[in-house]
Amino acid sequence: MKWSDVSGPTVALQQQLLRDLSHELRTPLSRLRVACESEQDLEQLRERISREVDGMQRLVEDALQLAWLDTERTPLPDEAIQVQALWEMLTENACYESGWPASQLHCAVDSSCWVRGNLNTLAQALENILRNAIRHSPKGGVVTLDGRRDGDFWHLWLEDEGGGVADADLERIFSPFIRLEGSLPGEGGFGLGLSIARNAVQRQGGSLWAENTETGLRLNMRLFAHDVLTVSSPSRASLAPTGCVLP
Repeated sequence: MKWSDVSGPTVALQQQLLRDLSHELRTPLSRLRVACESEQDLEQLRERISREVDGMQRLVEDALQLAWLDTERTPLPDEAIQVQALWEMLTENACYESGWPASQLHCAVDSSCWVRGNLNTLAQALENILRNAIRHSPKGGVVTLDGRRDGDFWHLWLEDEGGGVADADLERIFSPFIRLEGSLPGEGGFGLGLSIARNAVQRQGGSLWAENTETGLRLNMRLFAHDVLTVSSPSRASLAPTGCVLP
């Protein structure tokens, strides 16, 4: 394989990311300028600046993460991951962030579901998928993780009750900075979460795709299975992504 075969798509993606990132930053920067020139009291101004800076920081961090996933060619460390334990950790964080009760986040896979992959990268992918499901679900909706063994793989899927998307958008939702019709600028993120999730899953030899159900959207993951003979229950600390401190 020629270097140009690899570098061509990568350079094109980075150039597109740079154009999109520049465009996305204009809106919060414009709001900051308006806020600074307004006659808001100091407390309101601080709140506005803090909100806009936090949003821009998330945008830049997500864009850098997506660029890294696309360009990094070094094989990721491979390990056995129990999906049920990983889900419990991620849902605890999701409930704290969103205010959702744990009763609305169901896990239908049992302790026999083990996959092989990189823990940090898989955790990031599943966390982004979960956040997307919560963001687009109605009040009182239920998000469910389920799956089945399929030969040497586990087919996992996450379903929400958000009504789904148009069939023509089932692939578009994985493109960076894509917002579907009816979305407002900055509403619920910048359209990078699912793109990062797909890149993260693909980096460990898996695949991620979407389909509609009768009630919402289903995000499917196909990951390498890990056969466990005798394994003690993993500790919460062993499942925590790097930099994540658990209570």
